[in-house]
Amino acid sequence: MKQVIAKSFKYLILLLIGIVLLYFAFKDQDLNLLLQDLRKAEYVWVFASVLFAYIAHLLRAYRWRMMISSLGHGTPSLINTFYAVLIGYLANLAFPRMGEVSRCGVINKTNQIPIVKLIGTVVAERLIDLLMLGFIIFLAIVLQFDLLSDFLYNNLLLKLTGSAGHLTLLVFVSCLLILMFVVFYIFKKREKLGIWAQIHNFYLDIKSGIFSIKSMGNKAGFIASSILIWLMYGISIYLCFIALKSTAQLGPLVALSTLVFSSLAMIAPVQGGIGAFHWMVSEGLTIYGIERSEGLAFALLLHSSQTLIILLTGSISLILLFINSPKKIGNDEAGNY
Repeated sequence: MKQVIAKSFKYLILLLIGIVLLYFAFKDQDLNLLLQDLRKAEYVWVFASVLFAYIAHLLRAYRWRMMISSLGHGTPSLINTFYAVLIGYLANLAFPRMGEVSRCGVINKTNQIPIVKLIGTVVAERLIDLLMLGFIIFLAIVLQFDLLSDFLYNNLLLKLTGSAGHLTLLVFVSCLLILMFVVFYIFKKREKLGIWAQIHNFYLDIKSGIFSIKSMGNKAGFIASSILIWLMYGISIYLCFIALKSTAQLGPLVALSTLVFSSLAMIAPVQGGIGAFHWMVSEGLTIYGIERSEGLAFALLLHSSQTLIILLTGSISLILLFINSPKKIGNDEAGNY
Protein backbone atom coordinates (compact mmCIF):
# COMPACT_ATOMS: atom_id res chain seq x y z
CA MET A 1 0.00 0.00 0.00
CA LYS A 2 2.85 2.35 0.89
CA GLN A 3 4.51 1.65 -2.47
CA VAL A 4 1.29 2.52 -4.33
CA ILE A 5 0.97 5.79 -2.39
CA ALA A 6 4.64 6.62 -3.04
CA LYS A 7 4.31 5.98 -6.78
CA SER A 8 1.07 7.95 -6.98
CA PHE A 9 2.74 10.85 -5.16
CA LYS A 10 5.70 10.74 -7.57
CA TYR A 11 3.45 10.88 -10.64
CA LEU A 12 1.41 13.66 -9.04
CA ILE A 13 4.60 15.68 -8.52
CA LEU A 14 5.60 15.16 -12.17
CA LEU A 15 2.13 16.24 -13.30
CA LEU A 16 2.38 19.37 -11.14
CA ILE A 17 5.77 20.15 -12.71
CA GLY A 18 4.14 19.90 -16.14
CA ILE A 19 1.32 22.20 -15.06
CA VAL A 20 3.83 24.73 -13.68
CA LEU A 21 5.75 24.66 -16.99
CA LEU A 22 2.46 25.11 -18.82
CA TYR A 23 1.63 28.09 -16.60
CA PHE A 24 4.94 29.80 -17.28
CA ALA A 25 4.59 29.11 -21.01
CA PHE A 26 1.17 30.80 -21.16
CA LYS A 27 1.79 33.45 -18.50
CA ASP A 28 1.29 37.05 -19.72
CA GLN A 29 -0.26 35.81 -22.96
CA ASP A 30 -3.58 37.03 -24.38
CA LEU A 31 -5.61 33.81 -24.24
CA ASN A 32 -8.47 35.34 -26.23
CA LEU A 33 -6.08 36.12 -29.07
CA LEU A 34 -4.62 32.63 -28.86
CA LEU A 35 -8.07 31.03 -29.03
CA GLN A 36 -8.94 33.29 -31.94
CA ASP A 37 -5.90 31.98 -33.84
CA LEU A 38 -6.98 28.40 -33.12
CA ARG A 39 -10.53 29.06 -34.32
CA LYS A 40 -9.17 30.37 -37.62
CA ALA A 41 -6.95 27.33 -38.17
CA GLU A 42 -7.49 25.24 -41.31
CA TYR A 43 -8.24 21.89 -39.74
CA VAL A 44 -7.86 19.97 -42.99
CA TRP A 45 -4.12 20.53 -42.60
CA VAL A 46 -4.30 19.55 -38.94
CA PHE A 47 -5.93 16.27 -39.96
CA ALA A 48 -3.18 15.71 -42.54
CA SER A 49 -0.58 16.45 -39.84
CA VAL A 50 -2.12 13.87 -37.51
CA LEU A 51 -2.26 11.34 -40.36
CA PHE A 52 1.50 11.60 -41.00
CA ALA A 53 2.22 11.31 -37.26
CA TYR A 54 0.05 8.21 -37.26
CA ILE A 55 2.05 6.75 -40.15
CA ALA A 56 5.15 7.30 -37.99
CA HIS A 57 3.52 5.27 -35.19
CA LEU A 58 2.74 2.48 -37.66
CA LEU A 59 6.33 2.50 -38.90
CA ARG A 60 7.50 2.32 -35.30
CA ALA A 61 5.35 -0.76 -34.80
CA TYR A 62 6.72 -2.28 -38.03
CA ARG A 63 10.33 -1.65 -36.90
CA TRP A 64 9.74 -3.02 -33.41
CA ARG A 65 8.08 -6.11 -34.86
CA MET A 66 11.24 -6.84 -36.86
CA MET A 67 13.30 -6.58 -33.70
CA ILE A 68 10.95 -8.88 -31.78
CA SER A 69 11.01 -11.41 -34.61
CA SER A 70 14.80 -11.70 -34.37
CA LEU A 71 14.52 -12.84 -30.73
CA GLY A 72 13.42 -16.28 -31.88
CA HIS A 73 10.20 -16.44 -29.85
CA GLY A 74 7.75 -15.97 -32.72
CA THR A 75 6.51 -12.88 -34.51
CA PRO A 76 3.53 -10.89 -33.28
CA SER A 77 1.10 -9.63 -35.89
CA LEU A 78 1.60 -6.10 -37.15
CA ILE A 79 -1.82 -5.04 -35.88
CA ASN A 80 -1.05 -6.50 -32.46
CA THR A 81 2.28 -4.65 -32.33
CA PHE A 82 0.54 -1.46 -33.45
CA TYR A 83 -1.99 -1.82 -30.64
CA ALA A 84 0.90 -2.22 -28.19
CA VAL A 85 2.66 0.93 -29.45
CA LEU A 86 -0.54 3.00 -29.18
CA ILE A 87 -1.24 1.67 -25.68
CA GLY A 88 2.33 2.61 -24.77
CA TYR A 89 1.76 6.19 -25.92
CA LEU A 90 -1.51 6.23 -23.98
CA ALA A 91 0.27 5.07 -20.81
CA ASN A 92 2.88 7.83 -21.22
CA LEU A 93 0.11 10.43 -21.01
CA ALA A 94 -0.65 9.22 -17.48
CA PHE A 95 2.69 7.89 -16.24
CA PRO A 96 5.98 9.16 -17.71
CA ARG A 97 8.23 6.40 -19.10
CA MET A 98 5.61 3.72 -18.40
CA GLY A 99 4.68 3.44 -22.06
CA GLU A 100 7.76 1.39 -22.91
CA VAL A 101 7.00 -1.14 -20.17
CA SER A 102 3.28 -1.16 -21.03
CA ARG A 103 3.76 -2.07 -24.67
CA CYS A 104 6.17 -4.84 -23.69
CA GLY A 105 3.52 -6.12 -21.29
CA VAL A 106 0.96 -6.21 -24.11
CA ILE A 107 3.17 -8.37 -26.37
CA ASN A 108 4.13 -10.55 -23.41
CA LYS A 109 0.45 -11.25 -22.71
CA THR A 110 -0.64 -11.80 -26.31
CA ASN A 111 2.38 -13.69 -27.61
CA GLN A 112 4.08 -15.03 -24.47
CA ILE A 113 7.43 -13.49 -25.41
CA PRO A 114 9.72 -12.94 -22.37
CA ILE A 115 9.17 -9.40 -21.14
CA VAL A 116 12.84 -8.79 -20.28
CA LYS A 117 13.88 -9.54 -23.86
CA LEU A 118 11.17 -7.18 -25.06
CA ILE A 119 12.51 -4.49 -22.73
CA GLY A 120 15.93 -5.07 -24.28
CA THR A 121 14.53 -4.38 -27.76
CA VAL A 122 12.95 -1.14 -26.48
CA VAL A 123 16.29 -0.03 -24.99
CA ALA A 124 17.95 -0.74 -28.35
CA GLU A 125 15.16 1.13 -30.13
CA ARG A 126 15.61 4.15 -27.87
CA LEU A 127 19.36 4.17 -28.50
CA ILE A 128 18.71 4.16 -32.26
CA ASP A 129 16.25 7.04 -31.83
CA LEU A 130 18.87 8.89 -29.79
CA LEU A 131 21.37 8.48 -32.63
CA MET A 132 18.77 9.68 -35.15
CA LEU A 133 17.94 12.70 -32.98
CA GLY A 134 21.65 13.48 -32.66
CA PHE A 135 21.99 13.40 -36.45
CA ILE A 136 18.93 15.66 -36.88
CA ILE A 137 20.32 18.15 -34.34
CA PHE A 138 23.66 18.12 -36.19
CA LEU A 139 21.91 18.63 -39.53
CA ALA A 140 19.73 21.46 -38.23
CA ILE A 141 22.70 23.26 -36.69
CA VAL A 142 24.86 22.88 -39.80
CA LEU A 143 22.10 24.24 -42.03
CA GLN A 144 21.16 27.08 -39.64
CA PHE A 145 24.22 27.52 -37.47
CA ASP A 146 23.86 31.22 -36.62
CA LEU A 147 20.23 30.84 -35.59
CA LEU A 148 20.32 27.57 -33.67
CA SER A 149 23.69 27.21 -31.95
CA ASP A 150 23.19 29.98 -29.38
CA PHE A 151 19.51 29.12 -28.86
CA LEU A 152 20.12 25.44 -28.13
CA TYR A 153 22.98 26.21 -25.77
CA ASN A 154 21.26 28.98 -23.82
CA ASN A 155 17.74 27.55 -23.72
CA LEU A 156 18.37 23.84 -23.56
CA LEU A 157 21.75 22.93 -22.17
CA LEU A 158 21.81 25.68 -19.55
CA LYS A 159 18.17 26.25 -18.64
CA LEU A 160 16.76 22.74 -18.88
CA THR A 161 19.70 20.63 -17.77
CA GLY A 162 22.12 22.96 -16.04
CA SER A 163 25.05 21.66 -18.08
CA ALA A 164 25.69 19.89 -21.36
CA GLY A 165 26.59 16.63 -19.67
CA HIS A 166 23.28 16.38 -17.83
CA LEU A 167 21.28 15.95 -21.06
CA THR A 168 23.09 12.73 -21.93
CA LEU A 169 22.79 11.61 -18.33
CA LEU A 170 19.03 12.24 -18.43
CA VAL A 171 18.61 10.01 -21.49
CA PHE A 172 20.56 7.14 -19.99
CA VAL A 173 18.82 7.47 -16.64
CA SER A 174 15.49 7.20 -18.50
CA CYS A 175 16.67 3.95 -20.10
CA LEU A 176 17.73 2.64 -16.68
CA LEU A 177 14.35 3.55 -15.21
CA ILE A 178 12.66 1.46 -17.89
CA LEU A 179 14.69 -1.53 -16.74
CA MET A 180 14.08 -0.88 -13.05
CA PHE A 181 10.31 -0.94 -13.55
CA VAL A 182 10.47 -4.61 -14.54
CA VAL A 183 13.18 -5.90 -12.21
CA PHE A 184 10.76 -6.67 -9.39
CA TYR A 185 8.33 -8.40 -11.77
CA ILE A 186 11.05 -10.60 -13.23
CA PHE A 187 12.49 -11.54 -9.86
CA LYS A 188 9.05 -12.54 -8.63
CA LYS A 189 8.68 -14.79 -11.67
CA ARG A 190 12.00 -16.45 -10.88
CA GLU A 191 11.87 -16.46 -7.11
CA LYS A 192 12.79 -20.16 -6.97
CA LEU A 193 16.21 -19.36 -8.44
CA GLY A 194 19.13 -18.01 -6.44
CA ILE A 195 19.74 -14.26 -6.52
CA TRP A 196 22.88 -14.53 -8.68
CA ALA A 197 21.14 -16.86 -11.12
CA GLN A 198 18.29 -14.34 -11.35
CA ILE A 199 20.68 -11.48 -12.06
CA HIS A 200 22.61 -13.53 -14.62
CA ASN A 201 19.45 -14.62 -16.46
CA PHE A 202 18.10 -11.07 -16.35
CA TYR A 203 21.33 -9.77 -17.89
CA LEU A 204 21.28 -12.41 -20.64
CA ASP A 205 17.67 -11.63 -21.55
CA ILE A 206 18.30 -7.87 -21.68
CA LYS A 207 21.45 -8.43 -23.75
CA SER A 208 19.50 -10.66 -26.15
CA GLY A 209 16.91 -7.92 -26.66
CA ILE A 210 19.45 -5.13 -27.12
CA PHE A 211 21.46 -7.10 -29.69
CA SER A 212 18.33 -8.21 -31.57
CA ILE A 213 19.35 -5.74 -34.32
CA LYS A 214 22.51 -7.76 -34.96
CA SER A 215 20.59 -10.95 -35.78
CA MET A 216 17.87 -9.17 -37.74
CA GLY A 217 17.35 -10.40 -41.28
CA ASN A 218 15.88 -7.28 -42.88
CA LYS A 219 18.44 -4.67 -41.81
CA ALA A 220 17.63 -2.47 -44.83
CA GLY A 221 13.98 -2.37 -43.75
CA PHE A 222 15.05 -1.47 -40.22
CA ILE A 223 17.24 1.42 -41.40
CA ALA A 224 14.60 2.66 -43.86
CA SER A 225 11.84 2.59 -41.24
CA SER A 226 14.07 4.41 -38.72
CA ILE A 227 14.64 7.22 -41.22
CA LEU A 228 11.01 7.33 -42.33
CA ILE A 229 9.73 7.60 -38.75
CA TRP A 230 11.55 10.89 -38.27
CA LEU A 231 10.70 12.08 -41.77
CA MET A 232 6.99 11.55 -41.01
CA TYR A 233 7.35 13.55 -37.80
CA GLY A 234 8.96 16.41 -39.74
CA ILE A 235 6.24 16.39 -42.40
CA SER A 236 3.59 16.35 -39.68
CA ILE A 237 5.06 19.52 -38.15
CA TYR A 238 5.32 21.24 -41.54
CA LEU A 239 1.66 20.48 -42.36
CA CYS A 240 0.60 21.91 -39.00
CA PHE A 241 2.51 25.10 -39.88
CA ILE A 242 0.25 25.50 -42.91
CA ALA A 243 -2.86 25.20 -40.71
CA LEU A 244 -2.19 28.55 -39.02
CA LYS A 245 -1.93 31.87 -40.83
CA SER A 246 0.85 33.04 -38.48
CA THR A 247 3.09 30.06 -39.28
CA ALA A 248 2.02 29.23 -42.85
CA GLN A 249 5.07 30.98 -44.31
CA LEU A 250 7.55 28.80 -42.38
CA GLY A 251 9.46 26.30 -44.51
CA PRO A 252 10.94 22.79 -44.18
CA LEU A 253 14.10 24.01 -42.42
CA VAL A 254 12.00 25.54 -39.64
CA ALA A 255 10.08 22.26 -39.43
CA LEU A 256 13.44 20.51 -38.99
CA SER A 257 14.35 22.87 -36.15
CA THR A 258 10.92 22.46 -34.55
CA LEU A 259 11.36 18.70 -34.71
CA VAL A 260 14.53 19.19 -32.65
CA PHE A 261 12.78 21.51 -30.16
CA SER A 262 9.78 19.22 -29.70
CA SER A 263 11.86 16.03 -29.43
CA LEU A 264 14.14 17.51 -26.79
CA ALA A 265 11.10 18.77 -24.87
CA MET A 266 9.62 15.27 -24.84
CA ILE A 267 12.69 14.03 -22.94
CA ALA A 268 11.40 15.90 -19.88
CA PRO A 269 9.90 13.36 -17.43
CA VAL A 270 6.40 14.87 -17.41
CA GLN A 271 3.16 13.35 -18.66
CA GLY A 272 2.98 13.63 -22.45
CA GLY A 273 5.56 16.44 -22.49
CA ILE A 274 2.91 18.82 -21.12
CA GLY A 275 4.30 22.28 -20.49
CA ALA A 276 7.84 21.49 -21.61
CA PHE A 277 6.64 20.92 -25.20
CA HIS A 278 4.69 24.19 -25.35
CA TRP A 279 7.48 26.24 -23.82
CA MET A 280 10.29 24.78 -25.93
CA VAL A 281 8.45 24.95 -29.27
CA SER A 282 7.08 28.47 -28.77
CA GLU A 283 10.46 29.70 -27.52
CA GLY A 284 12.22 28.13 -30.50
CA LEU A 285 9.89 29.71 -33.04
CA THR A 286 10.70 33.20 -31.75
CA ILE A 287 14.08 33.03 -33.49
CA TYR A 288 12.16 32.89 -36.79
CA GLY A 289 10.19 36.03 -35.99
CA ILE A 290 7.10 34.27 -34.64
CA GLU A 291 5.47 36.02 -31.67
CA ARG A 292 5.28 34.03 -28.44
CA SER A 293 1.47 33.97 -28.54
CA GLU A 294 1.51 32.69 -32.13
CA GLY A 295 4.14 30.09 -31.26
CA LEU A 296 2.05 28.93 -28.32
CA ALA A 297 -1.01 28.66 -30.56
CA PHE A 298 0.98 26.43 -32.90
CA ALA A 299 2.42 24.33 -30.06
CA LEU A 300 -1.03 23.93 -28.52
CA LEU A 301 -2.57 22.92 -31.86
CA LEU A 302 0.16 20.38 -32.67
CA HIS A 303 0.36 18.87 -29.18
CA SER A 304 -3.41 18.79 -28.56
CA SER A 305 -4.30 17.23 -31.92
CA GLN A 306 -1.77 14.43 -31.52
CA THR A 307 -2.63 13.89 -27.85
CA LEU A 308 -6.34 13.60 -28.63
CA ILE A 309 -5.75 11.03 -31.36
CA ILE A 310 -3.58 8.99 -28.98
CA LEU A 311 -6.28 9.16 -26.30
CA LEU A 312 -8.85 7.95 -28.82
CA THR A 313 -6.92 5.26 -30.67
CA GLY A 314 -4.96 4.12 -27.62
CA SER A 315 -8.21 3.57 -25.72
CA ILE A 316 -9.73 1.73 -28.70
CA SER A 317 -6.62 -0.47 -28.93
CA LEU A 318 -6.90 -1.30 -25.24
CA ILE A 319 -10.56 -2.24 -25.62
CA LEU A 320 -9.86 -4.39 -28.68
CA LEU A 321 -7.14 -6.28 -26.84
CA PHE A 322 -9.62 -7.07 -24.08
CA ILE A 323 -12.25 -8.20 -26.57
CA ASN A 324 -9.98 -10.31 -28.76
CA SER A 325 -8.13 -13.28 -27.38
CA PRO A 326 -4.42 -13.83 -28.17
CA LYS A 327 -5.44 -16.69 -30.46
CA LYS A 328 -7.43 -14.28 -32.63
CA ILE A 329 -4.86 -11.54 -33.00
CA GLY A 330 -1.69 -13.01 -31.58
CA ASN A 331 0.57 -14.39 -34.26
CA ASP A 332 1.35 -14.94 -37.88
CA GLU A 333 0.80 -18.69 -37.64
CA ALA A 334 -2.92 -17.99 -37.26
CA GLY A 335 -2.87 -16.27 -40.63
CA ASN A 336 -3.24 -12.71 -39.40
CA TYR A 337 -1.26 -9.90 -41.00
